[in-house]
Amino acid sequence: MLDKFFKFFARFVPVKFRWILSHDGFKRYFANTGWMFFGRFFMLGISFFVGIYIARYLGPSNYGLVSYVISFVGLFGFLASFGIDTIASREIVKNHDKKDEIIGTSFFIKIVGGLLAIITVFIVSLFITKDLFTLGLIWIFSFSFIFQAFNIIETYFQSQVLSKKIVTAQISSNIITAVLKILCIILGKGVFWLILIYVLETVIYSVFLIFSFSKLGYRIKKWRFNLKLAKTLLVDSWPLMLASVAVGVYMKIDQVMIKNMLGNEQAGVYAVAVKVSEIWYFIPMLICSSVSPAIIKAFATSKEIFENRMRKLYFLMFWLSFGIAFFGTVLAYPIIKILFGEPYIGAVPVFQIYIWAGIAVFLGVATGQYLLASNLTKISFYNTILGAIVNVVLNIILIPKIGMIGAAIVTLISYTISAFGIFLFKKSRNQGWLILKSIISYK
Repeated sequence: MLDKFFKFFARFVPVKFRWILSHDGFKRYFANTGWMFFGRFFMLGISFFVGIYIARYLGPSNYGLVSYVISFVGLFGFLASFGIDTIASREIVKNHDKKDEIIGTSFFIKIVGGLLAIITVFIVSLFITKDLFTLGLIWIFSFSFIFQAFNIIETYFQSQVLSKKIVTAQISSNIITAVLKILCIILGKGVFWLILIYVLETVIYSVFLIFSFSKLGYRIKKWRFNLKLAKTLLVDSWPLMLASVAVGVYMKIDQVMIKNMLGNEQAGVYAVAVKVSEIWYFIPMLICSSVSPAIIKAFATSKEIFENRMRKLYFLMFWLSFGIAFFGTVLAYPIIKILFGEPYIGAVPVFQIYIWAGIAVFLGVATGQYLLASNLTKISFYNTILGAIVNVVLNIILIPKIGMIGAAIVTLISYTISAFGIFLFKKSRNQGWLILKSIISYK
């Protein structure tokens, strides 16, 4: 079927470029990206509209509480992953014959990280809130960290350009939990049951990943832990782990601070603006995770090919995100009014500012590929730390003065600083200039 598609599509492509469509590598990565896009669009279609249903059902106050719990627990996600996913993917690409050892070692690290994350959430939450109901929700949701260890199977599939396996598992688990969420609302259940379903979602997804992995003839019992390899993975991944701390801070701390400073209702309205703005963030993740193996190989073989691929990636990321931000700004009022209703209309001006941060996000994900391939992950850490510090400081200043608008402005500023922080370092400055050149032309 794919060959028929390329033959049909080739009719509309200039003759001198048709050779690309017949290239096996292009077909493979195109199919991989296609599956990822299909899966994400399908799941976003379900989760987004179910999310709207939940927001309308709960109202701004309760929806703000749910968003707060998810955001607060998410701040400690760095402990559950230890930042090893991208490093493990790189090692699997390089040494596929040692996949059981790499996957097994990574899985053990993530299990230990998940336990540390749960313990940390328990302790910190006691100092953040005294409300027993909120504490209970936070503790329950934190147990999802344990099951996220099985996401190492997803990392393996990505390294082998097998996105169809990931998409199948995601769609299956997404459909099941979407039905459960709708039933929860129909039966008149509240926030407690919804949080339980969110945890169950990670469990179901893990089960489908294990099933898909087994269908390939692989067995979990073959996974092996190697202490020497664990040390190697952690040495390479600690900058990414610390960077994920900063990412978690400047992507979630605003919702936590708004809830604590302005209350649940304002947190719910702000969460709607964030939800609609960030729905597009899967696009750069999918594109970059799909082309990552090709970029890593190009870096090892040809500087010219590598820079050419990065230039085209930057060009695509900028103009795609610019188009999304422009149309989102123009259509902000009808989008919020029609989808979420009058109680959330205050999200419109927040959304019109917040959505422009997407440009920095798209470009930041792309530069992450360069930093990974060139083993300059420490720069990613420094950039995100800088962005996180700016985010927290400015939020403390602006939220009390101009509320949610201030938080949106801070997000735009901090994301931009983080994305273009590569100009601060001599080793990565050339990529900064390449981004600026790529915005004008991808050639």
